[in-house]
Amino acid sequence: MSINQEIAPLVKTVVVPASPERAFELFTAEMAAWWPLVTHSVGLEKATDVRLEGAVGGRIVEYDKDGPTCYWGTVSDWDPPQTVSFTWHPGNDPKQAGHVTVTFRPVDEGTEVVLTHRGWERRPDGVQARAGYDSGWDYVLDFYVTSTG
Repeated sequence: MSINQEIAPLVKTVVVPASPERAFELFTAEMAAWWPLVTHSVGLEKATDVRLEGAVGGRIVEYDKDGPTCYWGTVSDWDPPQTVSFTWHPGNDPKQAGHVTVTFRPVDEGTEVVLTHRGWERRPDGVQARAGYDSGWDYVLDFYVTSTG
């Protein structure tokens, strides 16, 4: 596969039993409360925290007991409580970063949260990475949904 050939975005949709404001706050400001760092981080069992700095240009930073260890991405769009977008490259070259957009829309049951992950073609292993993230995002988002209850 050519590195320039587009690979379809990965789209995940969940509904959380919370207002869009709360769902947005939990996803961004309280990421460490629900993100499964032990299995889904660069440092794995050594990782102690992840923080999303809430503003355009803010970073998503992984920490261990000694401080910041890895940058996962950079916020490119910040429009609470409707949307947040960021580059995504935990453990990888930022030049190969994907792009994630998360939208929050009120529904009868709470908030519909749609995560769209694109830019796979920037990675030499884009097809394989997308396949891994297909189940990976399901796993991570299950923690997010559970934490709103």
